[in-house]
Amino acid sequence: MATDAENGGQHANMAATKKQRWTWAMQILVVLMLLWLLLNGTDRFLAGLLAASAGAGLGAWLVSGQPHPWKPHRLLWFAGFFLWESLKGGVDVAWRAIHPKLRIEPCFSTHRIELPAGQPRTLMVATVSLLPGTLSADLDEAGRDLEVHALMPEAIESVERLENWVAWLFSIDS
Repeated sequence: MATDAENGGQHANMAATKKQRWTWAMQILVVLMLLWLLLNGTDRFLAGLLAASAGAGLGAWLVSGQPHPWKPHRLLWFAGFFLWESLKGGVDVAWRAIHPKLRIEPCFSTHRIELPAGQPRTLMVATVSLLPGTLSADLDEAGRDLEVHALMPEAIESVERLENWVAWLFSIDS
């Protein structure tokens, strides 16, 4: 996979076209409306539509560089992965709290992020803490090396899986 250094960071530094921003705004609008409907049903539908439209429009206007395209149907699979990993993480932590004699080997590990700058990298860093037994502890200034705290050394493997899922969501070749 080409890194930002290899391609000169071109994708993140190029200005987005109106069509790219419009497409991105529509995708975000759909996601926000689905979340609204999931959480509130059809109550106050117009308020939800207004809030989702404002969020999508503002996001598309403020996004730096080019928005990275993602496939809406892949978002459902990514959400499934995310929810499953979150559930596993919650059960694991609860189990360890109930059974304090379970082995815990806290450790730190540096994970080199191969995703391009922008939405893919941001999504990954934001969701690492929701994986079983992991926490995003620090990110270097270049945004490439992520320091991850884990309850067990094997929990670090989930960070690599997450990066692969994010790459798949955004159709990034690896």
